[in-house]
Amino acid sequence: MKTIYLKNGQIIRAEILQQTATNILIKTSEGKTIQLNKFEINTVSFNEPVKLPKEEEKKQFQAEQTTSPILAEVPKPVVNFRIDQLKRNDLEVHIGLGAGRYSPETQGLPVQIQNKVGLASGTLPTVIDKPTHSPELSETYGAIYTWKRWSGGITGSYLGNRSTYNSHSYASGMIYSNGSFPERQSSLKNELSFLAFTNERFDLRPTIGYQYFWGQSQDTNLSTSYYIDSGLYLYSQGVMNFNETLKGYTIGLKATIRLGERWENRLEYHNLNLSGSQNGSILSSLAPTNLSQVAFIKQGQNISWDAQGFHLLYRLVYRVTPTISVYAGFQFYEWKYSLNSYFQSTFSSKDGLIGVDLSNPGAYLIQQKLMEAVGKTVNSESRSAILELGVMKRFEFVSQ
Repeated sequence: MKTIYLKNGQIIRAEILQQTATNILIKTSEGKTIQLNKFEINTVSFNEPVKLPKEEEKKQFQAEQTTSPILAEVPKPVVNFRIDQLKRNDLEVHIGLGAGRYSPETQGLPVQIQNKVGLASGTLPTVIDKPTHSPELSETYGAIYTWKRWSGGITGSYLGNRSTYNSHSYASGMIYSNGSFPERQSSLKNELSFLAFTNERFDLRPTIGYQYFWGQSQDTNLSTSYYIDSGLYLYSQGVMNFNETLKGYTIGLKATIRLGERWENRLEYHNLNLSGSQNGSILSSLAPTNLSQVAFIKQGQNISWDAQGFHLLYRLVYRVTPTISVYAGFQFYEWKYSLNSYFQSTFSSKDGLIGVDLSNPGAYLIQQKLMEAVGKTVNSESRSAILELGVMKRFEFVSQ
């Protein structure tokens, strides 16, 4: 009998019956016939097996009982994107960038009023070419806190474009004006909404709010040329500045349509009920081509009006994680004005107030009221639009 020590720690007492270069056939002391691969054998001894310490026996027993380990597949953690709309307690913050376009009612209004007033005297009208608006960078932002069915917060935007202005008239010779300038609009809104309906795929929220708008058009290089039969007669270089402020209540609806766990369509429609004012001025220097005399002229207008319109918003939202989302969308504003009061004046460093007969101030007041009445018949409107890409972050608060 020989003692065979295997590499796995097992010890076998057996007789060697047959062997080849790679295998060995043995008969154990219990009478079993086993074929072993020589690669499994550590040594073969003619001596009795050495008694192993208990710890070694334990290791040997474990080695004999051990089989190839079975690797259990670790399940991936389940990410829960579902939000219980009736148990929400979170703050959602968003910020977006994109392209904006702003088309306000500014220098076009006084020209239209003058054209209508001039019809009575047979004065040829001033023609304004269709302006162009080249979009520039826009910004949108907001923070909305939601607790169960109630939501409230602040949203805002900043947008603008570069616009052109070209006009010409033939009252006495030809007058041609042109300019290229930036126009900007900022808005800020406080809002409150209530979750009136919700299910797995759809939410509906009526909203109320109060919104502010600030608009500015400023041209620091407005030029005007006066031509007569012999050619250029007068030239004017000036600065135009229009500032508008509007504010008022909004009422509307917000809807969310969920497409699976990650995609959302968000739509908003708000009616705007606004009121405010616009102050405009053009300060220019006027000189004949021979520079014989230079005059400075300031034209000003002050308007008070109401505005009715709407705000439309759409965003396609993708939830990257349960609390972080990205979105793409657009916003569109439009409102039409209703004139309340209108005042216009022109002052020359050479002639003083133009069109004012100090000996007959009543006639001047009548003229102002006439222009105000005519202004109320002019259809005036403003539009602005934003294309945006943004990111949202939702901060969840755990109720104690």
